Amino acid sequence: MPERDPAELAASLARKAHADATATRKFAADFEIADDIIGFHAQQAVEKWLKAVMAIRQMRQTRIHDINRLGEALEEDGAGLPLPRNRLSELTIFAVPLRYEDLLDAEPLNREATVRLVDEVGVWAEAQLAHPDD
Repeated sequence: MPERDPAELAASLARKAHADATATRKFAADFEIADDIIGFHAQQAVEKWLKAVMAIRQMRQTRIHDINRLGEALEEDGAGLPLPRNRLSELTIFAVPLRYEDLLDAEPLNREATVRLVDEVGVWAEAQLAHPDD
């Protein structure tokens, strides 16, 4: 199977991240929607934006959902992150492989802070995609 063009892969991941970010924003305003659903879409948005930046930087793609490890790989490659890695990695608990076991002990989600975090990562990622050589 041929490798995808890095710019095409980055654009595809960014589109999907935007969709998850939109879901995060809309769901955060509806208190009938559970925190784990909002957290899942926030985690997915951040993960996809990080992977989009990895793609545009032509870094090896990995099938992990651990935001801390993705952020660490980006830092090792010389990319600065928009927020401290530990702030981003707080969303990892909402990743698909972890969410069923670990959410039982999760604190209530700060919806406003989660939306701000997702938006900050989105602004950063879009800037990285627009100017990958900076």
